[in-house]
Amino acid sequence: MRIKTFTYIYFLCNIISAQTYKNVKAYQDGLSITVKYDMVGELFRGDQVALTYSIDGGQSYTFIKDAEGDLGMKVLSGKNNEINWLLIDKDFIVGKILNFRIVTVPEGMAYVDGGQFKRVNINAKKNEKSEHIVTLDSYLIDKTEVTQREYRHVMGKFASVYSGCMECPVENVSWYDAMDYAKKVGKRLPTEAEWEFAARGGIYFNGKNLYSGSNKLDEVAWFLANTDSKQPVGKKKPNELGIYDMSGNVWEWCSDWYHDDYFQIANNINPPGPDYGTERVVRGGSWFSNDVFCNVSRRYKLKPDYRDTNFGFRCVKDVLN
Repeated sequence: MRIKTFTYIYFLCNIISAQTYKNVKAYQDGLSITVKYDMVGELFRGDQVALTYSIDGGQSYTFIKDAEGDLGMKVLSGKNNEINWLLIDKDFIVGKILNFRIVTVPEGMAYVDGGQFKRVNINAKKNEKSEHIVTLDSYLIDKTEVTQREYRHVMGKFASVYSGCMECPVENVSWYDAMDYAKKVGKRLPTEAEWEFAARGGIYFNGKNLYSGSNKLDEVAWFLANTDSKQPVGKKKPNELGIYDMSGNVWEWCSDWYHDDYFQIANNINPPGPDYGTERVVRGGSWFSNDVFCNVSRRYKLKPDYRDTNFGFRCVKDVLN
């Protein structure tokens, strides 16, 4: 029996590599689903082929973690690549139309499934709206903060005050510096909503963690109680999406302007932030922060030209249809 499916061609490129996925077709045999596709173009070192599916007509896609076959980093260019997905729940596809999408996940990035989450404004004043539901499309986000090594390689200069740790996050960068870097590598800064969704663990958030990946801050963050300086990225426990240091280490610039009443005026679908302002959003806390500022719901603001030794950034990338 063939699953009724929509077939798409997708491009997901980084600066150096590009792949085109063609002739994507899906078939079912009992609880086994086979997806066949052709790939044009070579994978750049470290990039991975991933399979995602949608049950809502392509409005949102979910990353498939337990498929086998022509996935990952060693997929060869050519025809008749094959992915096999064994369904555990036999009722999963009953009465549903599945859309499949094949994407390239660049080295050092995590795929964030689109979905809904409840944003809670712990900065809200009394009698102000303190929460609302946000819906986001899927996107890619850097697993770590941009390092001094990466920044120097792309920008041709050092920005950090503290040198000698090339795998530490770059700091002493303004919002404008972060934007320039993101543009050069074909990415962008996350919106505040994208940042918070990823920090919470996306659709895998357990509804309880105050910090990114844990309720125990010391497990996931470098902060005032366990260090007196920034630390190399990726050394603490990652969150549910495999992302590191979204609590602590360095504050991270977001693309949004900051407004105190954001939760009263924000769009519910892919909110880009306010249209104007005087300060930009930073999130996550830093090595110089206490536990309060490392909370994934805590908001903060700074002038976009501000630089200091505990402010850095990470980038995101759209999943192109």
